[in-house]
Amino acid sequence: MNTFLHFQELNRMETRDPPSLLNRVITPPLTFLSGIFAVLWFGYRVIFLLQNISEPVILFDKGSYYMLGVGVALLSLSFVAIIEFWGGKPITSKQNIIFSRLAISGVALLFVVPHVAHFAVDKYLERSGYSVCEEASHQWLFVRDIVYVQASIVCSEGIENK
Repeated sequence: MNTFLHFQELNRMETRDPPSLLNRVITPPLTFLSGIFAVLWFGYRVIFLLQNISEPVILFDKGSYYMLGVGVALLSLSFVAIIEFWGGKPITSKQNIIFSRLAISGVALLFVVPHVAHFAVDKYLERSGYSVCEEASHQWLFVRDIVYVQASIVCSEGIENK
């Protein structure tokens, strides 16, 4: 009896309603492009920080470091949508494991990367003689822009524009 109920449950899962045409056309490219944009934005901000690491005023945009996790999670979801919506068949159990782990890794990166990057940048700049300019730094919800200045620079509210 259990086997029969299990078979009915599996059969019910296989006969789900297909996504609408609009959903099949818009969802995969939208999630893919969003994921690519998030990863590219993360990369841009890392390169920007590295290029300006010896400037007298350095802006650390902590909010941008969340984008790596967002990008990884969105890209894994977009590949599932592409396979299922455009391929016309459900993903295999092996693909399900891989994409699920990627999505979970993206969520983990979402919480870990900004804090690890902030800690590393803060320690490096502190050892290099920089200090946080609280007057120029600001925070909105979880997005924080931290302005570091060398000891020779006077900290003021409008300094992040330099």
